[in-house]
Parts: sequence; structure tokens; C-alpha cells
Amino acid sequence: MKKYIYLLTVVLAMTSCTDELNQLPLSQGTIENFYATPGDFVQARNATYSVAFHGMGTYGYANRVLNLSEVRSDNLLATTQASRDWEGINSFYTSISSNTYVKEAYLSNYNAINKANQLLEKIAEKGDQIFTDPAEKASMIAEARFLRAFCYFDLLRWFGRVPLMEKTMTATEAAKIPRTPVVDVYKLIISDLEQAIPDLAPSYDAANYGRVTKYGAKALLGLVYMTRSSPTYNIDGATLGLNEWDKAYQQLNDIKLSGLYAFGTDYETIFKVEGITNKENVLTIPYTQSLPLAVGGNFMVELGYEPYFASVNLSAQGALEAKPISTGFLNLFAETDKRKIYGIATSYTVATGTYKGSYTLPVFKKYIDATRYGNGREDWGVDFMVTRYTDVLMLMAECTLHGGGGSQAEVDDIVNKVRTRAGVAANASNITLDDLFTERRKEFFSEGTRWFDLIRSGKAVTTMNAWKAAEDTEGKIRTIENNSLLYPIPLSEILAVPGLYDQNPGYD
Repeated sequence: MKKYIYLLTVVLAMTSCTDELNQLPLSQGTIENFYATPGDFVQARNATYSVAFHGMGTYGYANRVLNLSEVRSDNLLATTQASRDWEGINSFYTSISSNTYVKEAYLSNYNAINKANQLLEKIAEKGDQIFTDPAEKASMIAEARFLRAFCYFDLLRWFGRVPLMEKTMTATEAAKIPRTPVVDVYKLIISDLEQAIPDLAPSYDAANYGRVTKYGAKALLGLVYMTRSSPTYNIDGATLGLNEWDKAYQQLNDIKLSGLYAFGTDYETIFKVEGITNKENVLTIPYTQSLPLAVGGNFMVELGYEPYFASVNLSAQGALEAKPISTGFLNLFAETDKRKIYGIATSYTVATGTYKGSYTLPVFKKYIDATRYGNGREDWGVDFMVTRYTDVLMLMAECTLHGGGGSQAEVDDIVNKVRTRAGVAANASNITLDDLFTERRKEFFSEGTRWFDLIRSGKAVTTMNAWKAAEDTEGKIRTIENNSLLYPIPLSEILAVPGLYDQNPGYD
């Protein structure tokens, strides 16, 4: 499958990246010379997708949520034996403002936002001259708005208040923008999505697979409303306690009513089948291996382990130290549960070489598919599903249990469908929110959702401290507090313009 929108374009090389506010636009001369044809605008759109989804190098959105959500959660006991980039994430250190992953989440998102802003400005300036088809112009505006909203929502969930920049800025202009109240950032996110949805296509052909559809945007808007509705924890974060569960339910139900998606009947197949033939794909980040312009991924290494990679005859991936799975999480599964059988390696053997031997350290393997391995560890052709249809249905169930629409019978039905597919007893009856979050934990492990689920549950702090008490036998993990639910603003941003930004409470 050719995933055209992620081919690196010349535009990617035309904007410099800085460690400061990362809002430097292209030089005016380069911009004017470049945006001259419809093809130029397509390349600019593709570059915006590339940075928003694939990041600024080999580390993209998928890597980010696996490290900052999955590793942060109670699914893993990821304390380090040596100094690693992920050190302090699962241990809740207060000294992670210079952490590589925290910094990347901030800078990549702002880089993509700057590209989206630039694209929107150039369409406004030249669009009527360049585009002969008004629908093509409207679609490009919609995609740029979606990508900007996607990145700002990502920023809000990690950091809370962030600077709101709705246009391209010089470094001098950006240095005057303080952290913006969460409610104001949400206004732009919701406005962007509401304006984008009518002009986004309901689906695409294979050649355009990966471009966001109307229903991918609705999935994001539904999650935005759910996040805004969740308990605040008395911190200045993305949750606002607004009780907008009915609005979320409506957006998610529109996806269901579209008839374009289907609940996959085989769990393993969901992760094996790619592209438009996989009806579980609602919002997906595609990767392709073995192409000249390097559009492969490497996110599966984040939760992998070198001996397991060797056991399936793969070359070194850089996963020298495992992120062990929590014992309490493993104990949730019945022995017959296909999700555990397919998604977790509990024992494996390496026949020869450096890692020769037998291993019983459980590791996640859901996304490790050796048949889609390309030219080295940064060239996997495995797609990452940001939102799959099962997630849409279970999010609808969550809204129902908050009074947002639907019925208890519908909640029980979707949980029983999930259990049936997993090969366990379909005995759901009067499912509660706690039951639903437990089922989500088993269904979506290693997909980057668990940390956000914990926050929406309203029980993130108590759950994580109970996990610490049960799992942290070596005393490496700090007590989790409400302030721990946000990450720190990167130190480089704090120091770039002294006094402009305050740091999130609880961090050094």
C-alpha cells in the first residue's frame, strides 16, 4: 500500500526547528516562492501531517503516547536499572522537565501547529487564485484545522495551560505569549473541529489512506468533550468537570450511524489488516516499510525487549532494558483471553547469539509483526490506530454511564461483544464505570490509552497509589499526587524567556 501523505516533502526541510519557542516561520522569500501551485499546497499539507503524526524525526505520536501514557500508567512497572530516556516517567520524578520525551511532546506539537497556521494563512492569501475546485480548497482548510486541533488537544492533556498561537509568529512575537487558560485553548480546538467536520470527506480511497476523515474528526471531538467533562482534581489541567457527556455521545454515535465501520470479530486480525479494508480503523497513523523516503516507524520498540525481538529473528532494536508488565495487570486476564495470548509474550526462547536462552519476563508484543519489518529498527510498516471502532463503542458506553445517552443494555451488549471476541465469558450485566475501565484496560493495553482513562475515571491518584503499594517493592516510585497528573513545561521553554511561563506545581 502506498501511503502518499506521509512521504517526506521538501517542505519538511524548509522550516528550521529550535529548542526555544519553536515558532520561527519560514523566511518570507521562501514562502512566497513556494506556495505557487496546487501541488505546493499539497506538499505543505503533507508536511503538516508528517510532523503532527510522525514527529520531527523517527519519534512520532505513537512513540509519545506509549511513553507518556502507557509507561506512566499502572500497566507497567517501568523503573530503570540504568539511565534511560524514560527514567522518571513511571517513577513520577519531579525532576523531569528536561526529559527527552516531555520536551518532544511540546516541540513537535508546536512545530506542527506552526505549519498548520502557515498553511491556513497561505490558503487565505492565495487560495482563490490557486484552487479551481472550491471543495479542494475547503478540504485542505479542514485538514489543517483538524491537525491544529489535534496538536493543541495533545498539548492540553500533557501540560494543561499552553501558549495559544493562532497564526505564524516570529520568535519576538512568540516571546510575548504567556500560557493561555485551558478554556481558551479549548475554544480554538472545538471551533477548529466544528468548522472542519462538514468539509472533511467521509472516507478515502487507498491512495489517500491516512488523511483524516469526517469521522476521525468526530472521534477526536467526542474525546475532547469527554475530557472536558471529567473531574478536575483541582489542578489546571485538561479536565474541567463540564458534564458534556451528551455532546460526546452525539459525536461518537454519528460514527456508529455512518455504517462505515464494523466491530472486528477476530482480535488478532485488527492489528494485522491495514488500510481501508480494516473497518476498525477510525483514525490511524500509517507507516510503510522499505520505501526510499523512510516512512517506516519504530514505536513498537518502546514497549519491547531485545531478547523477545531476537526470539522472532529480528535484528537489534535498541530495547536493551525491558519495561516489565505489572503483576496486577497480568492477573486480570483469564488464561483463555485472546488479548493476553496475542498481545503479551509470557515466555520466549532465543536459539543462538547474544541473547541465547529462555525468558519468562512478560512483555507487550501486540504491534510486533516481523512480516512488516523493513530496513532496520526505524523502518517498521505497522500502522498505529489512534482510535479504533471498538474504542468508539466503549467510549459511547462510558458516556451512557454518565447519563449522556444510550441505555444500560447497550453498555452491557458492547462489553459482552468485547468479551466474546476475547474468548472469555460474556456475562456482563449492569456494568459500572469501574467495570468498564477494567475492560478497557484489558482491551487497549499498549495502545497508549490507559493514562487518559485513569484521569477520566476520576480515580487516577488513588488507583496509581494502590498500584505503587502493591508493585513497588523496591521503593523507587514517588507517591502520586494530583499535580503528578500533568507533566512539567520543558525547562528549555521556561529558560528561553525568563518570567514568561510559570512551571506546573510540584516540579523542580
